[in-house]
Amino acid sequence: MAEILYAPDRERVVTTNAWAFLHWLRTVHDVDLADWAALQRFSVDRAGDFRALVAAFARLPNEALCLARRGGSQEALVLRRVDGSRHALSRDEVRRMHLGSIAFPAEIVAPLARLWPHAVLIRPLADLLLHADLRPDDRLLVVGAAWPWLAALLEGTAVILAAPAGLLATAAAERASVLVAPAQILAEAAFQRPRRRPDLAHLRTIIAIGGPLSPEGRRRIYIWVKSDLMLLARTGDTLWGNPLEPVLARPPATPALLTPPASTPATP
Repeated sequence: MAEILYAPDRERVVTTNAWAFLHWLRTVHDVDLADWAALQRFSVDRAGDFRALVAAFARLPNEALCLARRGGSQEALVLRRVDGSRHALSRDEVRRMHLGSIAFPAEIVAPLARLWPHAVLIRPLADLLLHADLRPDDRLLVVGAAWPWLAALLEGTAVILAAPAGLLATAAAERASVLVAPAQILAEAAFQRPRRRPDLAHLRTIIAIGGPLSPEGRRRIYIWVKSDLMLLARTGDTLWGNPLEPVLARPPATPALLTPPASTPATP
C-alpha cells in the first residue's frame, strides 16, 4: 500500500484551479473528466480543444502581449541577491520593462521585455494554473531558472527570484505561498534544524524541480518544514503528484499536460 504523507481535505481540493477547471468543463462545456489522469488524457487526445479552453479559463487575449499585462502599484517582481539585498518592482515598473526603461539582469529582462504570441503562452499557463495551482494573490518564490515561472505575472502573481542560501528564512520573510526549488536544495533546507523554525504560515505548496525528492527527503519536508503542504515535483515533461490527490512518499511519474504518455520515463 502506498505511503501517504499528506491528504488534502475536500475544502482544499475544491478550491484549487484544477477542480474549478474540471467543474467548469462539466457544467459549461459538457466535458466530464473524473480526475487529473482524465484531464491529462484529454489534453493529449483533444489538444486543440484543451488549448482553447485553457486560453478561455485564463482569459488570455488572442493578440501577443507582455507578461506583465496587469498594471498597478502592488509588488510584482522581487530579486533577492546572494548578498541579501532586495530589489522590488511594482506591476507598473515591470510593465515599463517592455519599453526598456528599467535596468535588471538580462536573463530576467529578456522574457519580460518581449511580446509573447498567444499560442506560446498556453502551455506555461496550463502548467502554472492547473498543476502549480497559482492564483493572483500568491507570492511565488523561485530558486533557479526564472522561466516558465515568470509567466505567473500574467495572472497577477508576485514572483520572487532568490538565491538558495537561507531558503526557508527567505520564504518566511517574503510570505511566500508557493516555493519552487531544485530537489537537492529543498532536501538540504529540510535537513537543517534551526533553534527557531521560520514562520511559514503562508506557504501552501512546494514544487521540486529536476525530479522528486527521495522518500526520506519528502518525509523530512513534512517533519521539519510544514505538515500541511502540497508537495509536487516536475522536470521537463514529467510530473510527480498533482493538486487534487494525496502526496505519496513514492509518487509515480506521470506525463505533463499536453504530453503523450510514451514520453514519460519510468519512476526512479
